[in-house]
Amino acid sequence: MASVDLRTDLSTLIDTVVGAASAQADMSQLIAVARKYLKQDKAVDVLIGRIGMIAAHGDTDGHPIMTLDSASMLGRLAYWIPAPLDAQDAPKERLLPLFVQALKFAAPYVRQGIEAHAAQKYPSPLFPSELLDTGKSVNDLMREAVAKSDALLIERALLGLYGTGADYRTMQVRAYESISNTFQNNGHPLMFAVRGFQLLDTVEWGNRAPNIINWLTPHLPLQPHTDEPAWIKTVRTFAAEQKHDLSVIRTRLSDPKDENALPLRAMILSDTDTTQVCQGVYDALVTNGASAAGVASVISLAAADVLQRVEESDHETFIHVAHGLLFTSAVHVIYQQVRDVEVLNLLYTAACAINALHKAVSTKGVKPTQQASKHVGAMGGLLAISLLETLEAEIKAQDIAAAANTAQRYLKLGHDPRALFGTIGLATSLVDATVEQGHTLQIVQAASDEFLNWPRSLANTNAEAFVQIALRAAITGKRDTVVAGL
Repeated sequence: MASVDLRTDLSTLIDTVVGAASAQADMSQLIAVARKYLKQDKAVDVLIGRIGMIAAHGDTDGHPIMTLDSASMLGRLAYWIPAPLDAQDAPKERLLPLFVQALKFAAPYVRQGIEAHAAQKYPSPLFPSELLDTGKSVNDLMREAVAKSDALLIERALLGLYGTGADYRTMQVRAYESISNTFQNNGHPLMFAVRGFQLLDTVEWGNRAPNIINWLTPHLPLQPHTDEPAWIKTVRTFAAEQKHDLSVIRTRLSDPKDENALPLRAMILSDTDTTQVCQGVYDALVTNGASAAGVASVISLAAADVLQRVEESDHETFIHVAHGLLFTSAVHVIYQQVRDVEVLNLLYTAACAINALHKAVSTKGVKPTQQASKHVGAMGGLLAISLLETLEAEIKAQDIAAAANTAQRYLKLGHDPRALFGTIGLATSLVDATVEQGHTLQIVQAASDEFLNWPRSLANTNAEAFVQIALRAAITGKRDTVVAGL
């Protein structure tokens, strides 16, 4: 799919997006051009990815690229939605609001990116061969650069790996591992890394990798006055001890026992101290034989538990607490990409981050969110498309309880959950991404990732909390009047 779309001429689209960057811009032209590209059967995830490669040069914050990735990934899910029998163009037209929302959000960064890229000069690569006489590995160099706040050295090291023709997963692992035991800016550096590389995947890496490397590297180093919480120092100490080395799982031959990770959920959601939480992760992974992906799933479910305690009326707190899920979901994605033991320390960081978040939310006395009614209504019929159309209408009407019941009915009937999250993702385009830095799209993406990648070995553990969170995010955000009219 990508190989076809990568040859598409985007000049008209880019010119229109740049024109839409003005506060007084008429969105009708952007909508018309976006519709034209969709009618040509262009894959929306690839189109957004290509726009993102330009926007990366104008994005110094990090959230814009993360948001474009969310829109791109949710656009992929939309293709799983069954088409109504009487609407042949529905698959193209229904993607329009999401595409327009992404383009509208990206517009100022695309304009800035074009201006910045004209004067862009990448630093000279530092090739791994240049380290032979130093006795250091690229891992060592990256960790030192992070500790010394040397973004230039990080960029040179990653460009050096890129220049050798190394597998792109090698670049990812080096970036992830270098910050695995850090936690500044509420975990955003790792989220940016995972989602930035994911967006790069949509355009097949190649000569576009430097775009994302250059965008990402300023976010990785520890800042001189970092806001790291006290608990991360305990994590670093624990992980550095030889007896807690996770590389021992390299020699494990038995099948993973992910059910042995479930006790970790209760531990995270308790007053247990940081050292004990780290020990719980070690026991689940090494002693009790769970897989890294299984442990990550359980940690994400604990993050969902904390998020569901936020009152429905408190959208601002919901967005803040949702960063726990955004972080743990990013960690989970890593174990779907790579198997390198160097990134396993992220499980310590993720578990302790949610434990700290649990304690903070408990301290504030936040009341648990009322769960949706267990009653499943009779509306919506039995066909998947009928239920999804009902769900879409309920989300537009901002009826959380009804939407939750419809989603539950849909899943109980055994319909494809990818289409369910595709529907929720498209409805999320009704939320104005510019108001909250695209967090609603990010939350729905994270929730969909976790539900759709929930381990089969944990099928007896209810993961519908992720559905509830996605629905709440899509329904409670501030509406975009432009996109709502499409």
